[in-house]
Amino acid sequence: MRYSTRKWGGTIFGVTSAIIIGYTFYMWLTGQTVGFNEIISCAIVLSAFLSAITWGTPDDPNGPRQDEELGRHITMKSAKISYFVLVILLLLALAVDKWLFGRENTTLLLVFSLSIIILPLTEWLVSRQYR
Repeated sequence: MRYSTRKWGGTIFGVTSAIIIGYTFYMWLTGQTVGFNEIISCAIVLSAFLSAITWGTPDDPNGPRQDEELGRHITMKSAKISYFVLVILLLLALAVDKWLFGRENTTLLLVFSLSIIILPLTEWLVSRQYR
């Protein structure tokens, strides 16, 4: 039985993700400080895991590859959906910060405002290449 590159990568990053996320969860349960390093580490290994189980390699016939037309379509559609999900999450974070904690987080407000501008600005910049 041939074990594909995608499965090997998924297994390795999956185990690594489970260990790091499990340890971070353990730290939180025991009252230890969970800070920037722990949260970023969880995000990075989870991102690597999801990428490993999504994309194949040129010698791996199972699944889409990023350099093929289907892979590019998946990436474009995912990017657009991700953008709108992120904008909504930022809006929810702003609302929770304002109404639950009674404060205005200027940094979060600035990031939310920029998130509204990013897509049209990027579309405009890319459209300039085709003029």
